[in-house]
Amino acid sequence: MFKPSRLPALLSMAVLLGLAADLDIPVLAQLEGACFVIDDFGTIWDLDRLCGAEPVILGTGDVQVTLRWSTSDDLDLAVTDPDGDTATYFNPFVASGGELDVDANAACDETTSSPVENVFWPVGGAPQGDYVVSINLFSFCTTSSQVDFSLTILVQGETQELSGTVSEANPIANFSFSFPPGEGSEESST
Repeated sequence: MFKPSRLPALLSMAVLLGLAADLDIPVLAQLEGACFVIDDFGTIWDLDRLCGAEPVILGTGDVQVTLRWSTSDDLDLAVTDPDGDTATYFNPFVASGGELDVDANAACDETTSSPVENVFWPVGGAPQGDYVVSINLFSFCTTSSQVDFSLTILVQGETQELSGTVSEANPIANFSFSFPPGEGSEESST
C-alpha cells in the first residue's frame, strides 16, 4: 500500500499532523513527490496512481506545434519559421516571436513517461509562409528500439494530427505546414 522508500517521510508527516486520527478527523495530506491519505486508524494509503502528474500548461497562439510520446526517451522538437529561424532546445526564442516553452526528458534527466514539447507563436506574431517541423531522437533513455510520437499542429484554429516514429536508423522525422493555412500541410519523413 505504501512505497517503503517513502515511509520515513510519510510517517514524519503523520506525526506533524498531530495524530489527527485520534481526534476522529479524516486527514488528507500531500508531500512534494508523495500522494497519500492517513485514515482514522493511522494507516497510510499510497495514492500515487490516482494523483498523477501536474498538468503541463502549453503556450498557444496563431501557430502551435505540440509533440507527445509515451516513453522516457529524449525527443526534441524544432520548428523553423519562414525567416529560417529555428525554435528548439538550444534556441528556445526566435526573433519572429516563436518560443519553445516546454522541453521534456532533456538529457534523460527527470524523465516522465508522458512527455510533451511545445513551440508556439502568439496571436498576431507568426510570420506568414512555410514552416518546417523536425522531431529528432536525441537519446534513448531506456532500451527502446524506436519511439512512436504524435504531433499536433494548430494554425489559426485549424488542427492537424500527425504521427510518426523515430529510431536509431531513422532519427529525424520532418513535417511542413503553411501560415496562414490554405494549401494544406505536407508530411515527409527523413
